[in-house]
Amino acid sequence: MNSIKQKIAAWYETRKKVNHAVFSGKGGYAFILILPLLSIPLASLSFNFVAETQTSVGYIKKYGNRFKASCIAASGIELAKTILDAGKMGSGRFLTGRASNRNIDSYEDIWALDFPAFPLEDGTLKLEICDENSKINLNAFANEVTEQTRYYYMAQTFFINMGLPIDFAHIIHDWIDIDDSRLPYGAESGDYYMTLTPPYRAKNSALDSMDELFMLKGITPEIFYGLGGGNFGKEENLVTHNKGDLSIDIERLTEMLSGDNSAMAEKRRDIKIGKEKSRALEDYFRVYGDNKDFLHDYNKININTASYRVISALTENMTDDKVTEIIRRRLIKPFSTVNEIKDIVQNDSEFEILRKYITVRSFIFKIKATAYVNSAETKITAYYNRDNKKLLYWCEE
Repeated sequence: MNSIKQKIAAWYETRKKVNHAVFSGKGGYAFILILPLLSIPLASLSFNFVAETQTSVGYIKKYGNRFKASCIAASGIELAKTILDAGKMGSGRFLTGRASNRNIDSYEDIWALDFPAFPLEDGTLKLEICDENSKINLNAFANEVTEQTRYYYMAQTFFINMGLPIDFAHIIHDWIDIDDSRLPYGAESGDYYMTLTPPYRAKNSALDSMDELFMLKGITPEIFYGLGGGNFGKEENLVTHNKGDLSIDIERLTEMLSGDNSAMAEKRRDIKIGKEKSRALEDYFRVYGDNKDFLHDYNKININTASYRVISALTENMTDDKVTEIIRRRLIKPFSTVNEIKDIVQNDSEFEILRKYITVRSFIFKIKATAYVNSAETKITAYYNRDNKKLLYWCEE
């Protein structure tokens, strides 16, 4: 009996040494070699111990790679911020092939390029930068001064164009406005949210993220991700996007170096224009901007980057022909001022109202940095205000 106790004590001591060696990086595998010296009664314990130790080593390697990936992704966010600053200074010609106007933002800027994955010593990094000023700010629907802003009516038109009920605009408005008075097709605490299980109250304040929409009446995953509802599956001539050619390839670089942009301009004229395939709400709406002053530049929609679906919602009279013409013109040459679409809108009084809500500049961007180290993957999503250099949101997955 004493012999067995001594062997058990020795086994625990060995396990202690192995764990210390493994976690301190001093070659813990060597200690495992003495395990067969333990007696037969401890064979099953030894087997379990070896399996557990191997698992521990696997976790160390896995999370070591995960840590590296996390560091690379975080560095990617900083790189994206640098790229955005370069775009603001008009320094993207060496990649885009066209001189950028530092007073505007468009898909000809360096930040808009479809960057290939960057190969690094320990892995790869993929960056994606999206313009949030191309979207409608949900939090600009209303504030303490104005009950319903133009953005609220844009959302109504958007949902109608999607074949969805205008109820969603009412429901979102009721969630963010400051009172408990329900719009005709909306939802407030007393009549809906407090009747749920579990009950909760309407926020009556700004949305913190797009994911918060899941708490609102009727906004199901199907609607949120654009997987059904409305005229889903019934729309024709859809396109992936209306951004033009964002790739970096040898042909494009050759055209750039030659100084002849005529071929590029011709390609842009031939690009198919139409409604985007995506119906996901996060591709057309946002929550970041200025919630107190709905006329602030941060809330305005950039006509150089806005999607077909968003441009269609700018006014009730924005026909498909008008939307197509706006996108066709900006593909050839981005708008320098909002006045350049006045002749397309045609109605002068309507344009005078619209010009308060549109711009040719962008301030808020969504950055996705995805890093891979062996089998480990880390994705960081950040929202960044380039104007005041503030990070508005950070999420690591």
